[in-house]
Amino acid sequence: MMKRLVLTWALSLSALGQSARPESFPITPAEGESWLNHLHRSFQETSMGKSYHLGPLLARGEKESPDPPQQWSRQSASQMVILHGSDLYRLNCWGCHGEFGLGVPPEINSVINPTRATSTQLVMERMKNRGMDMSRADAAQLANQAKAALLQRLHKGGTDMPAFSHLSEPEIRAIVNYLRQLAEIPGAEKQQAMVKESRVRAGEHLVKSTCHICHSAAGPNPDAQQLFDGVIPPLNTLTTRTNLLQFEQKIRRGAPIVMGTPPSASRGRMPVFDYLSEEEVADAYLYLKLYPPEPASVDVAVATVKRNQAASEIMPLEFRVEPTNVAPLVNARDTTTIIFPVAAEIFTALLLIGGLSFTFLEIRRLTVLSERRKILVTSQERAAVLASQSEKQPVPHSASSDKVASETAEMDHAQALQHEDYRTFESSWLSRWLKEVDEAA
Repeated sequence: MMKRLVLTWALSLSALGQSARPESFPITPAEGESWLNHLHRSFQETSMGKSYHLGPLLARGEKESPDPPQQWSRQSASQMVILHGSDLYRLNCWGCHGEFGLGVPPEINSVINPTRATSTQLVMERMKNRGMDMSRADAAQLANQAKAALLQRLHKGGTDMPAFSHLSEPEIRAIVNYLRQLAEIPGAEKQQAMVKESRVRAGEHLVKSTCHICHSAAGPNPDAQQLFDGVIPPLNTLTTRTNLLQFEQKIRRGAPIVMGTPPSASRGRMPVFDYLSEEEVADAYLYLKLYPPEPASVDVAVATVKRNQAASEIMPLEFRVEPTNVAPLVNARDTTTIIFPVAAEIFTALLLIGGLSFTFLEIRRLTVLSERRKILVTSQERAAVLASQSEKQPVPHSASSDKVASETAEMDHAQALQHEDYRTFESSWLSRWLKEVDEAA
């Protein structure tokens, strides 16, 4: 029994040593433009990197009081710290997703539901609540796909989320396990992990994941008017603008800043990150001193791409899923399937337009024929009246009688035209067209 206890104690120490072993992931300086500049989004238009806590207001006439300089030690860079998953989440994720991972929708989505989707048990319970029966194997497959999607987002980012290429695999595993605890997945509290890293590495987490959201890596130091106009100082100027004590006060409690014309002390726009400890802020200052930020270069961009590819290759085995089949590109058959319905619609529209045009012209022609028929009927009635009058009162042969005979002949001719037009009206438009062609020939 004693041997078993000793063996269990030894294995526990061994496991603890592995989970907290020092990391050898390379530390690199921050480079390139801020994430907001990358998205072409202003500070006023986003919720990224904001805690929605501001520093204290200055009383009227109050001036900025200089703080005594505080020394920072290069030797502190070699000191080691133990970071749990909650610490890594606070340094890398809290600035955008908040304390509980809920985000600020619709710009910043919650990480709770995507994390809950990685649990086989919760997937089965969700399906059961919707009245759908699902086997454990199918639920496990869906959970593995959700795990792969979550890791993919951490490694390579998304539309509004930057890639966390500076994170190592043990760090990502610790963050994911903490997210599972935030999502209240059963048993997640027993799966928490930790990593042992240097203080400068902890500062790298904070600068690259939180500060670099709004602050570009390198650039000129803005003057008071530019600060008033909304220019955000780049990271390479922060250690020259402030000492360590001022830096810590500005980040954790807020401090006035000189801006405007004429220059005057103001509270500024930067939020207060009161959830950070003094040591974590000091680690960020130390990292900026030892690894000065640099502008983006072609070599740095290529290195970032390679780092992202390498990060995607170190995905744990239990998080892997088989690649899904990608739909092929549109082929000739698909193109034909698309073109034929469109052509049929165009042809139908042309037929409809042609039919409407023919109907309009035919109505117009029939209207003209109807008017002519009315004129002929009126003329016939007039001729009948004149004929009856001539029978009752015979008139000697004279010039007037010649005139009456002439009018009678014209009415007979008009009556003949009436019968001819009526026959033409009864014939179809195609018969008339053929008859006209024959007469022309």
